[in-house]
Amino acid sequence: MYLAVHQLDFQGSFVYLRGGKTEAYRIFHASGSPERERLVGLTGPRTEVAREAGVVTCLGENTPSRLFDTPGARLLPLLPDLRAGSLAALYRVSVGAEERVAGYRARRVDVVPIDSYRYGYRLWLEEESGLPLRSSIVDASRRTLEEYMFVTLDIGTRPRDSDLAPSANAAVVEAADATRIQPRWQVADLPPGFVLTRTQKPAQGDDKSEQQLYTDGLASVSVYIEPYAGAAAADRGLARGMLNILTHESGGWRMAAIGDVPRATLERMVRSTRPVAAGR
Repeated sequence: MYLAVHQLDFQGSFVYLRGGKTEAYRIFHASGSPERERLVGLTGPRTEVAREAGVVTCLGENTPSRLFDTPGARLLPLLPDLRAGSLAALYRVSVGAEERVAGYRARRVDVVPIDSYRYGYRLWLEEESGLPLRSSIVDASRRTLEEYMFVTLDIGTRPRDSDLAPSANAAVVEAADATRIQPRWQVADLPPGFVLTRTQKPAQGDDKSEQQLYTDGLASVSVYIEPYAGAAAADRGLARGMLNILTHESGGWRMAAIGDVPRATLERMVRSTRPVAAGR
């Protein structure tokens, strides 16, 4: 699957279900060096994203056009990268029945987490090439949270240059590097498999604030810690598809966590966030 999305020429249209809304997109992908692809929204406000050699151009009606560098970018959504060997301890992969998607024979593959701290995937891979024709994010009850599915697809035909190029020029905006800092806080009770990968000063916030990035190799969570002068309130959460946000206030501090993980994961993390012990 991983090789197919990078090494095959393909173009088609897919529907994307998230947050109770259905959106439609057209995607064009050309393999080679450089790899090129373009995604065009077919419903709602005008949206367009084109990628070439790690440089991504975004165009929209309500946001300024911008061009920035983003290594490892990929425009086809909801695809897990299961190549890391450590993921075998966190997810179980099984091959299911043959089904039909966008006119192609597809083999269903289930990626099931071993616990309730991460979501599972249900993938439909084209029988010959392994190209993902459909992908779903599912919770512990096997309820679909987000899903995309091709409705038309042409595998093996190279898109025209005009289909791969952005429809308008874009100004160049360099993404500023976030300032790394030493962690002053720690999540004392991390869910299994999650590790801290980066601590940085948030783009907005005072010098006492910090942002910590965690991942299990597939799912990711950001935890924000900032001073809070108001009265503590009950935890507040927001969910949209597979995205969850949770805030927790304690002892003059607010901890906020956001990630494509179940709420239970965020609760465990923010409720166990503590200052780093002196001398560590």
